[in-house]
Amino acid sequence: MRHIKILILIFSLFTLAAYGQEDANEKFPKAGYVKNEKAVVKAGDNVNFEDLCSLSKFDSVKIIGRRYSWFKILLPKKAFLYINKDYVDLTSDEKGVGIINASNVNLRAGAGTRYSIVGQISRPEKVSIISEDNGWYKIAPPYGAAGWIHSDQITLTEGKETKVSEQKKAEPEQKKIADPIVRIGADRPAPTRGNLSIH
Repeated sequence: MRHIKILILIFSLFTLAAYGQEDANEKFPKAGYVKNEKAVVKAGDNVNFEDLCSLSKFDSVKIIGRRYSWFKILLPKKAFLYINKDYVDLTSDEKGVGIINASNVNLRAGAGTRYSIVGQISRPEKVSIISEDNGWYKIAPPYGAAGWIHSDQITLTEGKETKVSEQKKAEPEQKKIADPIVRIGADRPAPTRGNLSIH
């Protein structure tokens, strides 16, 4: 009986290693579309993270990474993020546009520091402001901001992978949004107090 348990353990380890190797060899970006109505895009790679938006059946997605059974996708325009208004200067010449005034400013899934960090943005990038909520701006996702969707919800478009050069031509010239620097476990980003990140 003990030998059977050891064999099962060894087999499981080999399976996980093979799966991890397959993920490492996978090439991105990829194109895909949504299989079902109300497919939820999350702030992280499991169901415990906040919802950023929901997608409709046949919506197209640009996949830029994978973590196990979750695809990392560029956020669609229907998603919204939040940023502390102290780190955004409003422009007088462009209504609803703000300029980031610091480095490593956190983009969050909600209006407050208790919400997950979705990425970071630095000066002098611009953001499109939708509304204000108790000291936080609700903004359209800047180019490069990403969310996560379960791979079961996506059908890959075979033979039509998006080339990076084509992607750059199609999108405005902006810097890519940085991912959160540190995470604790799989559920939540690390608190940013004490490091270079700004709430």
